[in-house]
Amino acid sequence: MTMETAVVRREWPGAVQRLLWMQGLMNASHFMTVPLLAFYMSSHLHFGAPALASVMSANLLCAQMLPVAAGAIADRMGSRRLITLGLLLRGAGFLGFCAFDSVVAWTVSAMFAGTGVACYEGGVYAQLGRQPRARLSRVFAANNQMLNLGAAVGPILGGLAAMLDVRMAFAASAVVFTTLGVITLWSRIDTNPSHARQPLLQGLKTAVTHRGLLRLILVALPWFFLFPQLYVAFPVYAAKLAGPYGASAVYVVNGVVGLLFLSLMKRWLVSTQAQALVKGAYLAASMAFASVCIVTGVAGFLLFIVVYTVIETILLPTFETLTATLAPQGCQGAFLGAFSAAGALGGGAGYYVGSWLILNRSSAETWLTFGAVGLLGVLLSLVLLRGLAVPPAPR
Repeated sequence: MTMETAVVRREWPGAVQRLLWMQGLMNASHFMTVPLLAFYMSSHLHFGAPALASVMSANLLCAQMLPVAAGAIADRMGSRRLITLGLLLRGAGFLGFCAFDSVVAWTVSAMFAGTGVACYEGGVYAQLGRQPRARLSRVFAANNQMLNLGAAVGPILGGLAAMLDVRMAFAASAVVFTTLGVITLWSRIDTNPSHARQPLLQGLKTAVTHRGLLRLILVALPWFFLFPQLYVAFPVYAAKLAGPYGASAVYVVNGVVGLLFLSLMKRWLVSTQAQALVKGAYLAASMAFASVCIVTGVAGFLLFIVVYTVIETILLPTFETLTATLAPQGCQGAFLGAFSAAGALGGGAGYYVGSWLILNRSSAETWLTFGAVGLLGVLLSLVLLRGLAVPPAPR
């Protein structure tokens, strides 16, 4: 199986094109505000560590645990209403960030925003996963490309808004999410509806008992642990090296490099098997993370961010493509939702362990630990991806 990068192709169904463009707008809005949340809570609202952790954890748990149910609902009932609900809930959550100051209100707003993520992504990824198998690798690569486009633009817009008032960024995100929700309500999103839609519990049972999916989840767990460092260890370390603008630079570099890499490396990605991509990316991650312990300046750290972004841009669409390809017809949303829920376990560990390491341990201990996690990914992929039964794409 191969992975091919792509832009939004005209020959794809109109609903797929609209979803991909919406992914870019959504991620721009996301990255316009999310990097500012922790900074605003600590410096303007003066939330302590427990309060800050409560807000961020409420968002994480809702966003990554609920897609199990959301994906199964999308398999059964379609994506449009679920996507609409998700966007409106995210708008309500960011409106709460803009309007309220208390810990309780921010925690509730974070739950709204996180639940919105779960509904939105459950609907979007169920729809993308229902595309013909021969098209899956190109669709998920294009999805990643549009997400990177949003990630490149969002931090710049957020930084401009923050120069005036951070709450302007929160309000702008609320408007974007709400507007997209209203547009989606009247749009044709569901295409290729499954003729074998499963009952909700049957779809979930199929996902959690599928040996191939369980093996893939085990392989992905080290990446689930490393990926959240983009929001924890990376900005904290960059801020230590160069102040708050160093943290913003991390996200700009991440978005721009991801977009350029997918645009320039199409032929190489097409010629490489997905299993080989996973093994190679983990090996590169192990070496790259471990090497940060000898970095002394922000320029060297941003060079690491370039390498990390290439690894991220390879692994995310590859894992999504493998997950959707393993799923029986009518269960794509449940499979992708189960994969996301497993990501919450690894991601939660990544948030807590990563923040503890970067704040309490030496640079060498922190980055060598991350490198060891990458090495674990190499070992797991060597053992568990061998002979993984991926159904062939229909001709």
